[in-house]
Amino acid sequence: MKYPAILLTTVLASALNLAGCGGGSGSGNDDDPINEPTPGLMQSDSNPTAGSSTELILLQPNQDISQISWQQTSGPVQVTLLSSSKVVAFTIPVSGDYSFKVDYLDGFTAKSESISFSASSGSNKVVARLGHSVVEQGGVSLRAFTSNDIDTSSITWQQLSGPQVSFDVDNTNTAVTIFDVPSVSADSVIELEVTAKTTAGDTHKDRVSLLIENRPSIVSGALFDDALANIHAYNPDSAFADALIKCVYSNQIENKISTFCELSELPILANTSNGSTPSIEQIMDRVVVSHDWMAENFRAYLEAFDNQDDFKNLLRATTAIVLSYDVRPSFYWAATGAIYLDPNNYWLTAEQRDTINEAPDYRANLGDDLQFIMPWRYVKENKDVSFNYPVNDRLNRSLVDMKFELADLLYHELAHANDYLPPAEWSSVSPSDSFYEAATDVAEISDDMIIRYPLLSQEMKDLAAVRFTTEKEANDIQKAYTPDDVATFYKDDIANGFYNYTNEKEDLGILFESLMMSLRYGVQRDTAVTTPPDPNPSKHVIVAWGQRGRIAEPGISERAAYVTGRLLPEFDLDLIDSLPSPIQMTPGLDWWENLAISPNVPQALHVLLQKSSNTLQPKFRTHQHHARPMPKH
Repeated sequence: MKYPAILLTTVLASALNLAGCGGGSGSGNDDDPINEPTPGLMQSDSNPTAGSSTELILLQPNQDISQISWQQTSGPVQVTLLSSSKVVAFTIPVSGDYSFKVDYLDGFTAKSESISFSASSGSNKVVARLGHSVVEQGGVSLRAFTSNDIDTSSITWQQLSGPQVSFDVDNTNTAVTIFDVPSVSADSVIELEVTAKTTAGDTHKDRVSLLIENRPSIVSGALFDDALANIHAYNPDSAFADALIKCVYSNQIENKISTFCELSELPILANTSNGSTPSIEQIMDRVVVSHDWMAENFRAYLEAFDNQDDFKNLLRATTAIVLSYDVRPSFYWAATGAIYLDPNNYWLTAEQRDTINEAPDYRANLGDDLQFIMPWRYVKENKDVSFNYPVNDRLNRSLVDMKFELADLLYHELAHANDYLPPAEWSSVSPSDSFYEAATDVAEISDDMIIRYPLLSQEMKDLAAVRFTTEKEANDIQKAYTPDDVATFYKDDIANGFYNYTNEKEDLGILFESLMMSLRYGVQRDTAVTTPPDPNPSKHVIVAWGQRGRIAEPGISERAAYVTGRLLPEFDLDLIDSLPSPIQMTPGLDWWENLAISPNVPQALHVLLQKSSNTLQPKFRTHQHHARPMPKH
């Protein structure tokens, strides 16, 4: 259990007296903070135990702190820390004595502080994770991890100290609390407590602390008009380190072309590599992160699975890769020329996953009043290749486990990058232009594609606007459409997914990712029109019409060939002739019953698929990655 924080070393024996405040539903300003702690180096636990989480917080509210570096100086197990943050948080692995040191600059003065604690053994039925640093007005998600005998309906959260917050608890999953922190005039600490009861009625509690960092106010009319996580260049010695932070993830940039970074300051990767395949080192020089593990996993993935250099070559059209805990969902943005990747796609350990914000995809409930859904999945050897990993189980996974899911994400987002600024145009862009100006000055591949190969179903376009955008709500006619109706609109058109109908950008992205997944990995895309999920598990989602490998349909494969040759000139288009023929699903059967429809499946299944299918549930996906619309001036 966590108790009031301890201040050590430079702040001697000063306790963080955290009295209860009842509910934590305050006005959201810091004029009347609750028991503000004394500045210094503090730990969130006075009585830490193995298996619980803890936070070490460097609180210097009125100081200019920079170049922060943490080290574990003693302890039974080395703990992985976020080395450049004012807060490090982790799960204590085993009982024993631990010591840590933090070095930093206070203005121009080098300082160092140390902290030590002893962790006892214990049983933790409720553990709140994960404390961290958050910028003012930033979004927070915290999760209560519980033992099997906890009644999860009994979980409640309350604030104990600090500038007051207003909770936005998801009542269907009270293990997670999601809220925005208030504005502050100086760095401030808040502490929250989660309470839960066992099925026998015993009460258990845990506490978690957050540091709210005071940041410059968001500029009027900012390009990014919300709070953004603290990020840093993964390689601080990169020639682009300063430009990356300023140009691609800052709410200090006005939404004016005159304020956008020029390509002379942050060029596309193709200019750095002279148009040839960039090295992994050149790519990592363009990575900005909130946590270093994200970049390390991204690099390991490229080294392990980009044997054909597809991702390296596609990255030539980008200025940066943003890997931050608050990116959800993944997107590409031509305003900056960068891709923004949701870290839920590339975590490897439970500890890494703890650092990710769990705010839901804003599109999750759009179009819920329609009488159909259109699920999709990627399949290899009659097995799903994407799986859910229950958060409370605290599972780890290997690089191989995320091989296919990250591949389809990268193909999709990088298709957008090369669509907005095609390879044929790289040599003609002016260094004095911003990426936005360069992208708007050239013809986009998707614009030509939609003229040559237009989608025909207006009904599907209108339904996509309801399901995937906030622009339209379903009308009475659309609410009355049955799955059979929608199947009639869809099956004879030349799209290979529902999301294609959102706009020509997404149409191109899904064509490209589906083709590349099939030809590079032997992974085929399933798409179907079904009933909405039914609570009866024996009849979950019933297929009205569906198909595997629709990318090989005449007309659709022609569209895919047209865009692929322009997005990735190195690709051998003759390979398209080897696409497997489409396979029809059986109407009237469940979506899951239509999984094993491919003939001649090898008996020796892929290790990943065999392992995962025995232990995990496949993902049920209806939404897709996307390109963020161009900013309006």
